[in-house]
Amino acid sequence: MRILVLHAWLKGNLGDVLQLSVLLSALRELKPGVLDLAGFPARPADETEEVLRLADRYVPDAFPWYWKPAPALAGRLVLEPWWRRRRKVLFSRYDAIVCAPGPYLAEYDLRVTSALCDLTIARELGLPVVLSSHSIGPLSPLDLAAVAKATVIVARESSTYRYLRERGVSVVLSADLAFLYPHAAPEARGTFEPPYRVIFLRSNNLDPNALRIEDGALFEGSRLIAEPSSDRLVLATTDYRRDARFLAKAARQLRVPSVACRSVTELVRLIGGSSAVVSDRYHPAVCAAALGKPVQVLSNREPHKMQGLKDLLTGHTLEELRELARTGLRTVRDALRRSV
Repeated sequence: MRILVLHAWLKGNLGDVLQLSVLLSALRELKPGVLDLAGFPARPADETEEVLRLADRYVPDAFPWYWKPAPALAGRLVLEPWWRRRRKVLFSRYDAIVCAPGPYLAEYDLRVTSALCDLTIARELGLPVVLSSHSIGPLSPLDLAAVAKATVIVARESSTYRYLRERGVSVVLSADLAFLYPHAAPEARGTFEPPYRVIFLRSNNLDPNALRIEDGALFEGSRLIAEPSSDRLVLATTDYRRDARFLAKAARQLRVPSVACRSVTELVRLIGGSSAVVSDRYHPAVCAAALGKPVQVLSNREPHKMQGLKDLLTGHTLEELRELARTGLRTVRDALRRSV
């Protein structure tokens, strides 16, 4: 069996490292003759090394349809034919296509056009396509029809599951694969002396100039972000390339320390020593739950996936979440065994 895992995002976001590591380890159990990984950028970040070690080969993807200036007509007349020729050559080397986990199948994501085109091309070639663990939607009816062509669709939370079921698309309910990552309890002491709580913040979600601390509570203007607490507050991110400047500015505004985690070990150590986690990033909340820490999920510009995450964390025990994730992995492996 020759498997290609598509759409890996390897710019250093630790959430992608967590979920991709679990997926590729599970695919290795199938003993494929080839397990290749295609993704962006051409030179993956150093933080993704553990993911790359699980693949036989890394195939750089240009993702040309990220180009915001490219008008729709140019995309249809120029980019799509070029992309199709390129992808058909690549896909012909494999027996099955697996789409890497993530939230990129949504109308607001720049990856969605090329991702849906890939799905269509693979099915035209008669290849099975597995959507391995995804937040999906919102999508136009036309794009939703393209998603429905997948051999198997695994939803990583209930909001995606409901969204697809209500529109007549067959889907399997799972939980994010990062729940199955071996989050070892930290052996060494972290940078900060307990007690402290960690606030993970995205650069595109809050205004750093509007942040303030009042009586131990964190506010953005009049909006309450984190409940009052006597514990020290530490700002953090799992995507330092995207968030580092924002985080430093917010930390100066609040006169608190900040940490841009650059490895899973650093992330686990930071969360493991904390009293609680507040996050508008997806995977710090998953990591906190896996380590038994109280966690508050903030809304962000991707409300669909964050509401699904809230539903997971409030409606299930940790073991139930892990069993849901195992169900998703079994579905992926069974689909590949049947199809190839």
